[in-house]
Amino acid sequence: MTAAARHAFEEAQALENAGDLDKALVSYLKAQELSPQDTEIAYRTASALLQAGYLEEAQSQLRRIVFAEPEHLGARASLGNCHLLLGDIPNARQNFTEVLELAPDNRNALFGLASVLLKDNKPAEAEGHARHLLNLLPDSAPVLTLFAETQDKSGQASAAIAAYRKALKSAPDHVPALLGLSDTLLRRKRFDEVVELSIRANRQIPADPLPMEMLSDALSGKGDLEDAREAAEEALRLSPRSVAVLVRLSVLSRKIGHPVTALKHALTAHDLDKSAHGPLNALGAALAALKYSNQARSVLTALSAGKGLEPDIRLVVESLIENETARLADEAAQRTATPAAPDAEPEMAKPTAASSKTGSKTPAAHGLPSHDPGTMTRSTRIVEPVAEAPVGADDQVPNVLGLQRQDRS
Repeated sequence: MTAAARHAFEEAQALENAGDLDKALVSYLKAQELSPQDTEIAYRTASALLQAGYLEEAQSQLRRIVFAEPEHLGARASLGNCHLLLGDIPNARQNFTEVLELAPDNRNALFGLASVLLKDNKPAEAEGHARHLLNLLPDSAPVLTLFAETQDKSGQASAAIAAYRKALKSAPDHVPALLGLSDTLLRRKRFDEVVELSIRANRQIPADPLPMEMLSDALSGKGDLEDAREAAEEALRLSPRSVAVLVRLSVLSRKIGHPVTALKHALTAHDLDKSAHGPLNALGAALAALKYSNQARSVLTALSAGKGLEPDIRLVVESLIENETARLADEAAQRTATPAAPDAEPEMAKPTAASSKTGSKTPAAHGLPSHDPGTMTRSTRIVEPVAEAPVGADDQVPNVLGLQRQDRS
């Protein structure tokens, strides 16, 4: 290693230790350019590429290292991680297995092989490697989370919950543990806990729709359908082409009493994935709710026969959506129309005979505008009429999503 390469390499290590991975990667690449044959620099550069998400580049570099030095177990284990992240499960398994044959306590390989076996739906085999790793790292949140997943998939829900909780005690913001525990508790119908956990997860990964999907499921399980719909709409904003979220929104809209919106979400989901059963089921249920029983029956019959949406049924669905959208647009226009010219003198309301007797004044009639119960900006919404209600102090209580709306829970 030349003096210049060592200087760049040490600078890269300092930047990496300080948490500035992007700048560290630049320095690693510079050091490698200055000393291309140095295995240590090449390995640390490949590791930085892997951490930064440059999987193809990291894989190519690690292959060169393993080819030149087959006994470099760190590079072989990292190559297994690249294969795993790229979905190449057979090569990932091979690399992890070969490392463990030579170094049974290699932590990277133990974690990787257990992860591979979980993906292969072999939780019993994965448990052995995860337990071995847990003995080496008893307080590691990622290891505890991995072990919890093996327990959950083996049907040991109580052991899984205990391991997830221990992981969160060690690292309260560890996202995989928050999501894993949420999923386990959701299946056990412990909805209040899932609400709290999924909100915590959302704070850590606000751009990921999964916490909002879990929150929606938990709120729906509690019977808080309006809040569940808001959470699902936020998930859809984050992932506009998610068929599962669109189906969830269709079901929730139908249950709330907005069957046309349910039709819209179901049709959008069907158009995204015409082979999926969920959208057609939701479409049939929404048509049934609208009393289009023959069309609903046709949709469900076509579904059982493995067919798609028939053209005449699509015309009915699209017509219902267009008519409802036009009707709501007309109502909105009427509500926002100006009642008098700007220069007109305002006319005071005259008291009625009854009000004269009591001394009270009759207020000018006014209607609250139809409003949506949420304040989040969404691109897929259909404006729906909601019941008018007086505005009071209680209406400013924020719900679980932090929106200024009456919390129905």
